[in-house]
Amino acid sequence: MFESLEMTHPDPILTLSEHFMSDTNPRKIDLGIGLYKDKNGNTPVMESVRIAESSIVDRAVDKVYKGSSGLDGFCDVISWLLFRARSNLIEYGRVLSIQTIGGTGAIRLAAEFLKQINPKKGVWVSDPTWGNHIDIFSHVGMQVSYYPYQEIGGDLNFPVMLESIRKIPEGDVVVLHGCGHNPTGFDLSKYQWGAVLEVVKERGLFPVIDMAYHGLANDLCDDVYCVELFSDHLDEMLVAYSCSKSFGLYRDRVGALVVLGKSRDSCVKAKLHLARLARVSISSPAIHGALIVSEILSSPDLKRMWVGELNLMSIKIKAARKVLINEARMQGCDDTFRNVCSGVGLFSLIPVGREDVGMLREVFCIYMLDSGRINLSGVNNNNVGYVVSSIKTLLGK
Repeated sequence: MFESLEMTHPDPILTLSEHFMSDTNPRKIDLGIGLYKDKNGNTPVMESVRIAESSIVDRAVDKVYKGSSGLDGFCDVISWLLFRARSNLIEYGRVLSIQTIGGTGAIRLAAEFLKQINPKKGVWVSDPTWGNHIDIFSHVGMQVSYYPYQEIGGDLNFPVMLESIRKIPEGDVVVLHGCGHNPTGFDLSKYQWGAVLEVVKERGLFPVIDMAYHGLANDLCDDVYCVELFSDHLDEMLVAYSCSKSFGLYRDRVGALVVLGKSRDSCVKAKLHLARLARVSISSPAIHGALIVSEILSSPDLKRMWVGELNLMSIKIKAARKVLINEARMQGCDDTFRNVCSGVGLFSLIPVGREDVGMLREVFCIYMLDSGRINLSGVNNNNVGYVVSSIKTLLGK
């Protein structure tokens, strides 16, 4: 039976990581996979996570299953983290969360749920977007289409984006990046979010907001602006939340799908359907990472420590952007890196092609995605000169 299978392509991001790990060159630089890195290029365990995890292990008395919806305490704190400024929605029962296998699992669960509710509706994602958005929605049988976002090698093209969204068929799903747009780093302003909201309302679109980088674009409050704005004016939406970056729980796979419903009754029904979908796919999620997040967000001292650590991470990413563009100016090639100036969060796109990326990897041992996406946290004072000079040499600038 297996002989009839056609060869498929491995995941490009995970493959890139494997190639980087096997490279023995001491000067190798990883600007590819979406991990936060400190000034030494490491991805350390956050101290708040370390303390919370130690406490959880010491108190553990069993390893029994939780339900398909996951850990109730975790679901509650994620709802409050996103909607703390709209606590009335939680009190009225219009917001409920279900635990998922990371942010990817949240997107997958959302896709299965929306396909089940409206099997004929399509989904629209930004061009460009995180590649797995396309694969996940396609895999559940939804037709994936695109709305323009960034001009090739240029800036966010908001007028064209907005006009494209205005033409989306009524009732279709639109996926929006809540903050730290992946891969461009171009986020919408408050005015632009307001304009998008008006079109979403006008066309009766269903928004799915992907929140994978909460706290790493600007801060915890500013990064949920679109969630708060949409919840003020819409009856329904879904928010896919990831704890991978914000808590550094990458391999613990902790996430949530947060439901905003018109009423308590509609939210309860939605969560029951989501739990049923989870039951037939994963049965119940792993609890360890969810316990850590719940412990942190339920303890004033640990939460304060976590917020401080997250703020430092965000500051470090902003500093890396400045270091990179300043070095590019010194070397006379700042136009190549101009998108870095106006972006936020972990990522930016630089104007290099697939062949250029291959040359950077093979000749200079600099690893990035074929799209030209770079992870800014991989840039530091020790390697920025080499990164800029290598790209400048390659492009003949």
